[in-house]
Amino acid sequence: MIRLEISVEAMKKEIEESQNLVTTTLSNLQTERSTWEKTLLTMKDASITALDTAIQETKTQVQEELNVLAAEKERWNKELKECVKMPEVVLFSARRPKHNTLTSGQTVIFTEIILNKGEAYNKENGVFTAPYTGAYTFTVQFCVYPGKNVDFAFMANDTPFKITRIHRHSSGYFACRSFDAMTIVNKNEIVKIKIVSCSSEIILSESNTHHWNTFSGRFIQAI
Repeated sequence: MIRLEISVEAMKKEIEESQNLVTTTLSNLQTERSTWEKTLLTMKDASITALDTAIQETKTQVQEELNVLAAEKERWNKELKECVKMPEVVLFSARRPKHNTLTSGQTVIFTEIILNKGEAYNKENGVFTAPYTGAYTFTVQFCVYPGKNVDFAFMANDTPFKITRIHRHSSGYFACRSFDAMTIVNKNEIVKIKIVSCSSEIILSESNTHHWNTFSGRFIQAI
């Protein structure tokens, strides 16, 4: 009877130890499971964040490239329109030189606009700026006092394309003479009238009603 009780006590103890071991093992498994769940959730959140960041960066890069392409397209369209645009009418006429006394090397500035279709002539500096590449014709008229002489040049980008002289020997009244010149001018090149040499004192005569000193020009044809 005593032995039986001892055996039962031993079995009971083994069962309790087994239960404790099972409980401990289950608790450890539960803890490990919770740790893995947290780790997996953290990895999932990090992956989603990294993916979102990569997507946003890609979208930004694609948008920047699209903006560059759009700007390039706009530039090409503008250049194409400029290439195919038909030249407009360009002609000007101006009078009244700023100075009646001339000096060598001086640009003659005609200060009063008669006509300026295309706004290519600048009355502030006496310069015509070609809006198109092509053939142009220019005319200048000077009314010179007797005994005076003027050598002047039609200049395109500071290069003379025609040099002309007015020489008055007579002792009579003034005389007005006009001169023409034709040349090829590139877009944005300038044309002006430059004094090469001249007499001293007052040379040019100007009248509101009878005679004018004038400078005019017009665009003939694109080339």
